[in-house]
Amino acid sequence: MSDEVSNIKLIQQILKGRREFYLTLAGLYFKPLTQEQIENMAQTDYTAFGAGEPLLEAGFNDITRFLRKRHSGTRQMLATDFTGSFGGTTPLGGKVAVPYASVFLSAEGLLNQRPRSEVLGIYKRAQLRVTDRSTPDDHLSFELEFLSVLSDRTVTAVEKGAYAEALEQLELSRDFIKEQILSWFPAFSQLAAQIVTTRFYRGVLRVTEGYLKLDQEVLDDLIEEVAALER
Repeated sequence: MSDEVSNIKLIQQILKGRREFYLTLAGLYFKPLTQEQIENMAQTDYTAFGAGEPLLEAGFNDITRFLRKRHSGTRQMLATDFTGSFGGTTPLGGKVAVPYASVFLSAEGLLNQRPRSEVLGIYKRAQLRVTDRSTPDDHLSFELEFLSVLSDRTVTAVEKGAYAEALEQLELSRDFIKEQILSWFPAFSQLAAQIVTTRFYRGVLRVTEGYLKLDQEVLDDLIEEVAALER
């Protein structure tokens, strides 16, 4: 097997892993976990995830240790914590930790402000439409899912040998993380960490921030690798 073929396979493997992980993260912020989801997460070995990345290691440790002690009331405990924090029913200092860019990027701290319009424009240019019209487009779950979609599109482009198209998707992903998520996620996470009551969701917040920061480095490497294939 040639080095180029090996590189392509590795790139595809990384991209598919990103796709699945972003989908997982998106689901964690959208609604409370079902019992099946809790059991699946409890049976997952996170030891190899985030090795050497402090936030990821700490976050996965929190999640693992919490789920290790799960019991008949765990699902309800997590649902209550989710609603209090990400659902906005438990304020802190008059602020709520709802995962919307508008709340943390607008002076008013309200929903449906300019950040929502900006991200909606990005979705439209990418020919994507959020199907859940009851939730504003700048919800963190949608933004994370968008990254999953971009990763999937990059896989398809690489499979076709359309490396210029793959580069566009990778660069869009990198810019989207920096400008549309990390521009507000740390502030959201800092507030949410003071509101959540379970170690599980503290872990989720750490894992998310750690993965977003690590993924920027991964994307830089992928862009370099794909650019080499295009030449």
